[in-house]
Amino acid sequence: MLKNDRIIFGSFLGLFFPFLLSLIALAIGFYFYNEKSIPYFFTGGIAAGIIVDIILMRRMLSVLFGIPFWIFAVFYIICSIFLYGIFMGLPVPELIMGIAAGFYWGRRIRIKGIALREKEGLIKKVPLFASIIMVLICISSAFLALNEKTIGEELQGMLRLNFVPPKGLIITGIILGGSALILIQYFITRIMIVQTAKTRNG
Repeated sequence: MLKNDRIIFGSFLGLFFPFLLSLIALAIGFYFYNEKSIPYFFTGGIAAGIIVDIILMRRMLSVLFGIPFWIFAVFYIICSIFLYGIFMGLPVPELIMGIAAGFYWGRRIRIKGIALREKEGLIKKVPLFASIIMVLICISSAFLALNEKTIGEELQGMLRLNFVPPKGLIITGIILGGSALILIQYFITRIMIVQTAKTRNG
């Protein structure tokens, strides 16, 4: 792994664990204790994440390009859930995950010199996996939107329309928009893998 790879992936992992553990601690403080305790739980979660970074970072980076696909998948899903929550169910930011996955697998293919047959399999499998997760995100977002009683009025104000969109039009927009996002996710992930795999190590 090159220095630039260590900086990029190390920065991402360095932020991931403090963020994950602070959210878990925040949820524990919120649901099981009083509001006054929340800042202490949040701070403790960040501190725990930093400790994990200090103890495990070098080890994680050393095995990063050798992890099995299922570990990558679990990590991808967790990050997707984070994005989904942070952006309050908006599916568009999920495209970031496709770009990140494409970059990771492209660098892995390049650095490890993965054989052509396995490389072609990954170029098909990774974008397909990213697209499936996007399908689930879009379905969840659609469910939340269609169960919002004032969705028509909200869209009218957001898009500055002079009419309230009927439910049929909203459903059509959701289907078309979701389908477009799924296709974009597939191709953006695939293109990222192919192009990154061509990038020289030096």
